[in-house]
Amino acid sequence: MAVPEISRKLSILQVARVCAILLVVISHINVLFYRNFEYDWLGLGRWDRLGGVDFFFVVTGFMIYYIYHRHFGVKGMARDFLLKRVIRIFPLYWLFTLILLGVAILFPMLHVPYSWDQIWKSMILFPSQPILTSAWSMSHVIFFYLMFTLVLVKPNIFKPIIGIWVLTTILLKSDLFIQWETFFFSFSTLEIVAGTLIAYVSLRYNMKEYASMFLAVGVLGYVGIWLNNFFNWFSFYSPILYCFFALIIVLGISIKDRTERKIPPSLIFLGDASYSIYIAHGPFLIFYMLLFRETLLINFLGYTLSMVIITVLTIISCCFVYVWIEKPMNGYLRKVMIKKKKKDTVIVSVQTWKGA
Repeated sequence: MAVPEISRKLSILQVARVCAILLVVISHINVLFYRNFEYDWLGLGRWDRLGGVDFFFVVTGFMIYYIYHRHFGVKGMARDFLLKRVIRIFPLYWLFTLILLGVAILFPMLHVPYSWDQIWKSMILFPSQPILTSAWSMSHVIFFYLMFTLVLVKPNIFKPIIGIWVLTTILLKSDLFIQWETFFFSFSTLEIVAGTLIAYVSLRYNMKEYASMFLAVGVLGYVGIWLNNFFNWFSFYSPILYCFFALIIVLGISIKDRTERKIPPSLIFLGDASYSIYIAHGPFLIFYMLLFRETLLINFLGYTLSMVIITVLTIISCCFVYVWIEKPMNGYLRKVMIKKKKKDTVIVSVQTWKGA
């Protein structure tokens, strides 16, 4: 049944994004320990993925459409949208990329020097392996933002073009006619676009009675994939199923989020800090792992307890990054770049009106 669109802050979905980031962190700590010590939890270090990045992609597309779907074709909105995205993503990303560059220069024994090609591609998030390897997914996010910006500018023109892009990507990934691996028709970007479709469905239709069922199916789907990864029952391209069940979970959460719910402040804080966790967790995991190894704490505590402590220390450190760096830096840049631009626009408008 179609219902009027109702937009409100989605607190539960904001918190659910924390779960996606934690899955990413757990996956990476297991990969690190397996590569360095041949130890991981339940074989997680050898899995392709835990589904956290797929959930992150879906939520990204959902939130962007949910927030900006009323602004298609509105003059100046595309510029504001893109500016806000740049402020949100690049400063913190650049900071940690430069930190890794500095470490490589000061301690060449820890890492092979980066080439200029790697450096400039990393700085603009060009489709390649970035210096901050844990941020590989951000190239797909940037590509999606550029596509969404075009839709904001000319929705009547670019919505059909994006539709053709979606069909082309599906056909290429199905391998029915041709096999062509290219960034511009990647499944990862398709996952983000799929999130916008779920946002449209959530805003358009009232499915309150099915919300719990959607959540149950989605969560059980994730558990089923993990069990299959552990027991190796079937062989399949896991991102497809992760994406499908992530879409179902996000749909269920968005329906339940229509009702005002009291969320613990600690979870809201972690949701706000999720981008800092996503960007900064890789360097902190490596730093704490090296610290524990060099101080022999790993030998004293054991691998399991060391992994738990390193994961907790990483999350705490990333939260400090959010409080001390990301939040004040974003606030300052928004004040300087966005509010100043709006103030200048108002002044020009007043001057034009006076001269009329």
